[in-house]
Amino acid sequence: MELTGKLREINRRFGWPLRIALLVAVVALVVVKIDRRTFVDAMHPASWGFVLAAVVANALSVVCKGLAWKGVVDGLPGMRRRAPIRHLVSPLFVGFLFNTLLAARVGEFVKVVLARRHLKEAGEDIRTTTLLGTVVVENLVSTLALVAVVIVVGLFLPLSRAIWISSATLGITCLTIVLVALLRSPSRRRPAWMSTSRLWARASRGVHHFWSAVRDSHVGLRDPLQMAKIMLASIGAWLWQMAGIYFALRAFGLEDVGLAGAGLLLVSVTVAQIFPLLPGNLGVFQAAVVVPLTQTFSVSSAGALAFSVGLQATEVVVGVALGFVFLMVEGTTFRELRAVAEEEDSDDGTNSLADPLGGP
Repeated sequence: MELTGKLREINRRFGWPLRIALLVAVVALVVVKIDRRTFVDAMHPASWGFVLAAVVANALSVVCKGLAWKGVVDGLPGMRRRAPIRHLVSPLFVGFLFNTLLAARVGEFVKVVLARRHLKEAGEDIRTTTLLGTVVVENLVSTLALVAVVIVVGLFLPLSRAIWISSATLGITCLTIVLVALLRSPSRRRPAWMSTSRLWARASRGVHHFWSAVRDSHVGLRDPLQMAKIMLASIGAWLWQMAGIYFALRAFGLEDVGLAGAGLLLVSVTVAQIFPLLPGNLGVFQAAVVVPLTQTFSVSSAGALAFSVGLQATEVVVGVALGFVFLMVEGTTFRELRAVAEEEDSDDGTNSLADPLGGP
């Protein structure tokens, strides 16, 4: 894993300076281009009640995502009983905290570590690799649900070509993975040519183990009722998030944008946040909000930017405040979980991923 170690060292040395330089450039551009007085005036919410409603809606969106994840976990072949929702929602909020404060999606691994710990205490010894597979499957179904939302929004508002292309690409990719995983035979072995060298064999073994976990996580999707529950929970997560955007619009006096505009912003922000560059995706998030508001609804640049800051604040409150609350409930620290999440691969390249807690 020498190459992986070198790449991590390069990212550790140069990643943050480049990200900070990007953030400084964005802030400088904003200072030059935006009317600061108008921006400051627009930062004051017209209704704190709607601000609170936006925060609650975003929290409910995370809960729905937890229900969707629970649906996938319940369908695992090794599960003897259904997982209590509390065993998954708490790790989900803690994972949200990590994804909010860190540029990489370390939170995806953190929530799996915590979920495995809870399930093991309940008598369900599920490998970490398998739980990572359930996260992938839940995200696949969630993306398909988002594509359905995009189609509905597109019936009422003109979406940009970039959004249509991105959504179509994501939808086709996710649907292909789901179908391949559902139809592929579990007994099929890796071809011999994938083990021609030691390095290639180790890499292919890791990919094979992870793909097997993803494939096993699709078992629950074969049950139409279980699939319907997962899909409905995923759609519910997107609808609550759209409601949060709508409440934030009302809170900052942009009620004329309406519910359809909230749907447009949902699509724009989600597509823009696929690859996070900075903690909270600062800069990219603002651009994803400002462009639709100024181009489609003729909102002033200062007003749109102020709203983007307020909207992100309603989401960050959920990730940071509630995330830290659940982190304290878990009885661990941010540093400890981050150390586990960033632990380097062991000699065979899969052990640390499969079982960071030291279980079988």
